[in-house]
Amino acid sequence: QHQIVKRTIKNVFQTGNPDSYKVIASGQHGPNTSWETRVVPIMHDSQVVGLNLISTDITERMKAQNRQARLMEQVNKINRELNDFAHIVSHDLKEPLRTIKIVAKWISDDYTNILDEKGKEHLELLSNQINRMYDMIDGILKYSKTGYLKNQKEWIHLNDLMPQIISMVSIPDHIDITIDDALPVIEFERTQITQVFQNLLSNAVKYINKPHGKIRIGCVEEAGRWRFSVSDNGAGIKKENHERIFRIFQTLGSRDEIESTGIGLTLVKKIVETYGGKIWVESESGQGSTFFFTVPRQDKTVNDPKLEVSVAG
Repeated sequence: QHQIVKRTIKNVFQTGNPDSYKVIASGQHGPNTSWETRVVPIMHDSQVVGLNLISTDITERMKAQNRQARLMEQVNKINRELNDFAHIVSHDLKEPLRTIKIVAKWISDDYTNILDEKGKEHLELLSNQINRMYDMIDGILKYSKTGYLKNQKEWIHLNDLMPQIISMVSIPDHIDITIDDALPVIEFERTQITQVFQNLLSNAVKYINKPHGKIRIGCVEEAGRWRFSVSDNGAGIKKENHERIFRIFQTLGSRDEIESTGIGLTLVKKIVETYGGKIWVESESGQGSTFFFTVPRQDKTVNDPKLEVSVAG
């Protein structure tokens, strides 16, 4: 291993910059002790006249890192298996639902003159329940995929993306959406940041019970993070439900009254936390709600001048 030592020492003498190397040698852990040596130059009149070599026994650290690597591989394997399982189960669940939906339509079409209003209501209820199951299955699939797309991040100008997101949400005529602040450029996977805002906006629309609904989107920078907010003047949320709404399959009312799978906010929470942020709600019953979420502010250089301006400001 002396070539590693010679190469490192030569580099420090030539550059004047500290360096380090790792070797396996004898020590308190026997002949296979792991050592990390920090090579620091001794300077005189801007010249390297000597070196300090500081060696540290890192055997336990290396063992811990190896154990962590093995555990991470096991976790990744389990995640891959769970992801495959989710796809298989969703396919197996959708197939009988598809058959039931087709049969229900056959009955509705072929016996429309025979069925009374009650029978038609039952078939409509059956169809609605099937659609709800489809949405729940798709929600579970999206939830299982969260984290896998993180490596597909790109720089996204939210001022450009937000109108597209708003257009995906069915906004009634009596609800106005305003954007209070200039939105930043963030490094994110496009589909997932779209899902975050789309779910928060859809959630706001569902629970607005005023003749004139208002939704406001905002963003401020604080402590090296972007803090986004989506506010509404809807029904509000009791304080005891502030944590519960982020749990999977939890809704504030009957699913027959408000169409909801109970997955949307859970999905938003998982996406935000995957990117190192957090999400919470501030609300009181009857006073509207404001959902906040944060993501770290990235300082990576952007080549697009338009994006550079947004990152800077």
